[in-house]
Amino acid sequence: MTAEGAIEFEALEAQAASIMSLFGEAGYERVAPAFIQPASLFLDRTGEALRARTYVFTDPNGEELCLRPDLTIPVCRVFLQRGEQSVAAKFCYNGPAFRIQEGKPDPLCPREFRQAGIEYFGERGEAADLEVAALTIEAVRRSGVKSFTVKAGHIGLFAALLHALPMPERWRARLAHAFWRPHAFSEELAILSRPHDGLTLPLPEEEITPEGLLKSLESRGISFIGRRRPEEIVKRLAGKAADANETPLSKETVRLIETYLHIAAGMPAAFDAIEALFADVKLDLREAVAQARGLFTALKATAGDMPIVFGAGFGRHFEYYTGMVFQIEIEGAGMAGQIAGGGRYDGLISALSGGKRDVPAVGAAIHTERLLGATRR
Repeated sequence: MTAEGAIEFEALEAQAASIMSLFGEAGYERVAPAFIQPASLFLDRTGEALRARTYVFTDPNGEELCLRPDLTIPVCRVFLQRGEQSVAAKFCYNGPAFRIQEGKPDPLCPREFRQAGIEYFGERGEAADLEVAALTIEAVRRSGVKSFTVKAGHIGLFAALLHALPMPERWRARLAHAFWRPHAFSEELAILSRPHDGLTLPLPEEEITPEGLLKSLESRGISFIGRRRPEEIVKRLAGKAADANETPLSKETVRLIETYLHIAAGMPAAFDAIEALFADVKLDLREAVAQARGLFTALKATAGDMPIVFGAGFGRHFEYYTGMVFQIEIEGAGMAGQIAGGGRYDGLISALSGGKRDVPAVGAAIHTERLLGATRR
């Protein structure tokens, strides 16, 4: 390690000690998940963007493993391994994560980087969301960042909108899957709003299912190329075949979704615009909007003089989020200014436990190298 590297390491350690002290005072127990994790946990649940950047390898026993690209899922595994049955459990952590970075080396996107964060299990209410967001904001403040913006969104509110609109359930899942990738979402919306040619397959009707297609394609020796798993590919093919008999999304539905996702403003203007939009098309989503408004009104009070911008189309690059999401960033600093973020992920524990346990959760992580850089600006 160079002298410069040693100085940087010491600064990061001192910063982490302060953050961990704050989390510990708030009742969060420090845990240290394993660096090496089962690859399937990440490949199946984090989304394509992160999946493509995960270091995956196979050990001599044939087990597919990965270097953890994030710490939320590893901390969830700690929770499950302990068999926690209490009403709530709170964990904090500090350590490295690893992601493949394409192109030339970029100090803003290193292959190995540090995260400090918290995970709060067992509480569904607004209080837990606010606690996690408030602690993350306080950690950034204590580290010496004087000015930042809180960018926020709500996956649950978008899900409520989709469920209020006429479309097959699998289309809702496809739109939700693409939500945090604007270009992919626009493509998906365009596909679902034009006449479907369907998918012509030389197969018996009983084989037009994910299981039937997989068996049929494998029997024909058709190989699978790319990052998607065979099960995902055939499920998509089966969905396309089923789409042939569906009515495309109307122009009014497409316009409503696009208008909603373009709403971005401070509080309370953002929710005033959302309420007006839904009232205009006579959609009764008052309860969902009121809950989200209450949460972000309280968050605004917590943030004090730091601005909060609510974006209806804002999401983070993880598919497991189900409710509030937020990101702390420095305006005009680009990626270097994206310091921290998190949100609610109520379905993740159920997915990781194979449906054996349904535990709500909310958490957040701080990119500590970026945080240290922000304190020196």
